[in-house]
Amino acid sequence: MKVLTRKAKSLWLLPTIGFFVILVLYYLWAIFDARSNTQSYVAAAYSKWGDTVDVSEVGSERIGLLLAVEDPTFFKHRGVDLGTPGAGMTTLTQGLVKLLYFPNGFKQGLAKIRQTLIAQHALDALVSKDEQLRLFLNIAYFGTENGKPIHGFDSASKIYFGKGISELTNQEFLSLIAMFIGPNNLKPGTDENRRRVESIQAFLAGKIIPASVLDVEYEGKRSGNFAEEALMVFLRFLTV
Repeated sequence: MKVLTRKAKSLWLLPTIGFFVILVLYYLWAIFDARSNTQSYVAAAYSKWGDTVDVSEVGSERIGLLLAVEDPTFFKHRGVDLGTPGAGMTTLTQGLVKLLYFPNGFKQGLAKIRQTLIAQHALDALVSKDEQLRLFLNIAYFGTENGKPIHGFDSASKIYFGKGISELTNQEFLSLIAMFIGPNNLKPGTDENRRRVESIQAFLAGKIIPASVLDVEYEGKRSGNFAEEALMVFLRFLTV
């Protein structure tokens, strides 16, 4: 009986081990492929969406506003930050990964693992922080208008405000930042965008303190659902 039990355990372990080996090999391949193609993907993104905005044109004050809301530890992390309250599970680097390495669109779930590994081991490892910022300013997604996607701060500025990014007021610039958690639902000029801007201003003024990493709307969200929390634990393990 004991011999049969050991054999049964062995039969159960073999496919499990095989599955994890395949999984590890898949993600190693994904990282290798991403590293091999990173520079060409960056060049293709500029070619597709333009390279009209430089970091210096936006200015340090507004770059500071962008990072304070979206990615406070941008210049310190290695592409991933799963510890800063209010920052969410996606850094600027990870946001770029969605646009560069997922040409058919990014779907939440297991793709988050690939996105995170590529952010840390490919994009952040091979592209400087300053270049990432420049790239983000030029290709960030700002929803759609008349069925066409809007990419880049300058295009968004012209479409939503009728002027270039350098002409925006701080309020208008914040209204673009406010869009990132829901680009098509938080368009400038809507009540939803206005409320989001007010929340951001309260956060920047220190009147709101996010309750957790996932409290991106500053409403006191202390934890995510089981799947979100489990995924964060797993991603922290992968990116230590």
